[in-house]
Amino acid sequence: MMQTVLANFLLGYVPLKSLIGNLAHWDEVSQGSALPAVVMYVVSGVTDYTMAGASGYVATRVQFDCRGKTAAEARAVANALAVRLSGYRGVFEGVEFQGCFEQSQRTSSGKDGPAKWFTDSRDYMIHWALA
Repeated sequence: MMQTVLANFLLGYVPLKSLIGNLAHWDEVSQGSALPAVVMYVVSGVTDYTMAGASGYVATRVQFDCRGKTAAEARAVANALAVRLSGYRGVFEGVEFQGCFEQSQRTSSGKDGPAKWFTDSRDYMIHWALA
């Protein structure tokens, strides 16, 4: 559930949506897909437990691959994502985001046939629970 809500939260931010449209994907993007786009991956997730069972709190590390046709385009997407997500705390669509914090950043590039693409990757720790 958090994954769908997180994608909706990002797409609800007009400056980011104006760059990527609805191109916020989880886990994969098809070869030759339109750019710019964001591809998201759950890197790890830790559920908090008490002696009575799961507390409802989860810390999830999410990798956001912000892709573009140029390095500048990928960076613009990553920066818009950061403005929306970095430090965010609040309730959105039934999920209480208790804090979203950038943990790392890296860049890369690659080729898909004749087309070249650039990626600005950002990892965030997303602290959340169902509201």
